[in-house]
Amino acid sequence: MAFEIYFILFYIGRGYYNIKRIERGATRTTARSEIFPDVFSTPVLATLFLTSLAAFIAALGLITVAIRSDWSQKYGPVFALVASGLLLTMVITHLAPEALAAGPLAAYLMLGGFFLGLFVHDILRTLLPVPDPRTLAAGITPLIAIAIHSFLDGMIYTISFSRGMDTGVYATLGLVMHEFPEAIITFALLRAAGISNRLSFILAFLAAGLTTPLGTIVMIPLAYTVDPDILSYLFAVSAGLLLFVSTGPLMAHMQSEHPIRSVPALGFGIAIALIVGILSAPHLGHDHAFDQHLIDARHTHD
Repeated sequence: MAFEIYFILFYIGRGYYNIKRIERGATRTTARSEIFPDVFSTPVLATLFLTSLAAFIAALGLITVAIRSDWSQKYGPVFALVASGLLLTMVITHLAPEALAAGPLAAYLMLGGFFLGLFVHDILRTLLPVPDPRTLAAGITPLIAIAIHSFLDGMIYTISFSRGMDTGVYATLGLVMHEFPEAIITFALLRAAGISNRLSFILAFLAAGLTTPLGTIVMIPLAYTVDPDILSYLFAVSAGLLLFVSTGPLMAHMQSEHPIRSVPALGFGIAIALIVGILSAPHLGHDHAFDQHLIDARHTHD
């Protein structure tokens, strides 16, 4: 964590220095590679930097909410409904269309991911040795789903960078923007499940932050050799898992919360997801726009 923060701050400072040089006319171009010359010198460093930046943004979100952890615990059901709206919108508008574009098998894998989430949730409710396993399972199941999805994000963006530097940079903008609310929501769900402030912080950072650069590290040596169909199918399973989480344990709080709080909370989550999608849309068709990269990779692989 400390290394990642130092790494990011060092290169942000380096970039600021070079921007000033450009403004003074020391260089004639404002190419991205000149602003961050070392980081963007290779796709590997660029991917590691931007996914680490996403983890850093997640850490900032967690620090923000951990300061008032009692507040996030008190309004845990409201945060759960915000998460429900956020994840459900992401699935319907981005993840599901991308997953289904992989072919007919992807639809069945997405359905399998949905029932996998149901199975994991019920197993946790049955086996967790705590006085209130239902509440704890409602916090852990989304944690698992978000961790899997973030890990696949890191793998996907590695492929994006391997196919083109500009495409990879733009593809990560949506990732960086949704890490902040995703980390906050994960933390709030864990606190609402009765997990301590420190452990909630650690688990949320692992699930919503570190899993992305970890996915990048795992994918780097495989970027040009992995069968792209495998990644497409894993993404379909992840989309189904998030679909269950958003419509199951998170949406269940609609029954216990008064409509005056539950409906705005759900709408707020939807609004966050739509705003993130709109802000990243000018650069790439969607947050996780890797369909064309997978098509190109299939031709290369063949």
